[in-house]
This record gives sequence, structure tokens and C-alpha cells, in this order.
Amino acid sequence: MPFASVSGVRLYYERHGDAGDPLVFVHGYTGDITDWRLQIAEFARDYRVLVMDLRGHGRSEAPVDRHAYTIALMTADIEALIDEAGFARYHLAGHSMGGAIVQEIALRSPQRLLSLTLEDTALKFDLPANDEMFEFRAKRLHLARTEGMAAAAALDLPWTPPHMPPERLREVDERLARMSADAFIGAAHGLVDWEGAAERATSITTPTLVIWGDLDAPALVEASRRLAELLPNASLEVIPEASHSPQWERPELFNRALRRHLEANRLSRTSTNT
Repeated sequence: MPFASVSGVRLYYERHGDAGDPLVFVHGYTGDITDWRLQIAEFARDYRVLVMDLRGHGRSEAPVDRHAYTIALMTADIEALIDEAGFARYHLAGHSMGGAIVQEIALRSPQRLLSLTLEDTALKFDLPANDEMFEFRAKRLHLARTEGMAAAAALDLPWTPPHMPPERLREVDERLARMSADAFIGAAHGLVDWEGAAERATSITTPTLVIWGDLDAPALVEASRRLAELLPNASLEVIPEASHSPQWERPELFNRALRRHLEANRLSRTSTNT
């Protein structure tokens, strides 16, 4: 199994595909590589795909220091893994919290990006206190602190995505129950404490696809619309009858939209070569 040591943390990653442009997927809070299972199979046929478990997630090491889960640290992790993979220029996609990470990469290393995809994410994760997702997250954090991760994982979602396979929902619950409480709590704080990119958004000039599910939490739908408005080179796609994870709920629609975006910005179409 491939691991890399980054800043003293062992991170699990996988590479798929032997030819084509490099393509990097970054999952969200409490996720792991399996969040992209239906994209790996699709895109590894003609892209060189890199996926990873963020620190504290999946098979990667989970530091006990809850301050070790900032967006800045996770951004550095991902850039180090990309260097480890030997990718000079690449397409980059991030989901939810992963969207915060890839926005930071787009601001730090714009010359390396062929394209950017932001899925169900935001310029800043300061959800209003009366938002359904905020309330659910607060309840889960309380349970993690007081009763442990099994109790947090057992808390029923306040919504049921109509196209999410039941076996996937069970897999996600089991994954959450195994997650380190330090990582669960630390990453939640790291995400909320992220300064955000609202004041820097106009500097993200990489061709960007902003994509979201129309049934996602209202605050995140509005945040996605705001992203599409502020980024100077953005296009948008709304996936119907999908909530927070369109790549799992409606993979055919998601993959089709992503492929159009990647093909429009593939390396052979750019003026700069690796």
C-alpha cells in the first residue's frame, strides 16, 4: 500500500491510470478515497489519477493534536503528494472541505493548474447558526466529545438523498465510527477557522467548474452560486435531485459534466507544456 510521510504524518494515497493529463481529487470532511470510487474507474482510462486520504481520514495517520488539522496544513500535504507523484501541471478537483484546500492551491500555485473543479463547497464555511447542516454538525460534534465516534455516526441524517445507494450510506456510517475523534473534532474546527477566499477569489483565474447538487443545504447552494459569481473564469453545473455528494448520487451526470470541463482544458489545448 502506498504511503508518503509528509510533515511527519503518514498519508495514504493511490495512483490510477498510465496515460493522459494528471488529475487530482481531494475529498471532503470525514471522507476518504472511496468518495471518488466512481470517478477513479471512469477517469483512469484516459487520465493519470491521484487520490488520497487527508490526514486523520481513511488510512492516513491521525495526529492526536487537534490543532494539526488546519486547511493550511492539509493544503501543504496535498501539494507535497502531488510533487511525490511527479505532476508538473494537473487538473484539480475538491469536494466540500476539499474545495477549501484546492482553492488555496489555486491561489498558491496557479501556474501549475490546468483546470479547477469546486464541488458543493464555499468561499468560507461560516454557516448560519440556524442552518440545518450547522445544527446537525453541532450535534455530531457534541456526541463525539461526550459519547464517542460510534454515537456520532449513529445520529440520523436530517435528509435522505433520493439517489444515494443504501449500501453507500452504511459504508459512510461505518467509516465515521472508525474515525479518530481527534481528527473529527480537529478538522471541524480547522474548517470553520479557515480565513476563506472571498477577498482573494478574483485572483483565481484558472478555468473553474463550480458544480453542486440542487438539494444540498441552502447555505451551501448559495455559497456555490457566490463562487460562480466571483471567480472570473468560472462555469457552473447544477446536478438535479442531488444533495451534498453528486459524484455518488448521480455519477453519470457528474462525470459527464466533469469530463467536458477537463477536455476543454486538457494539456494539449494549453500554450504551456510540462
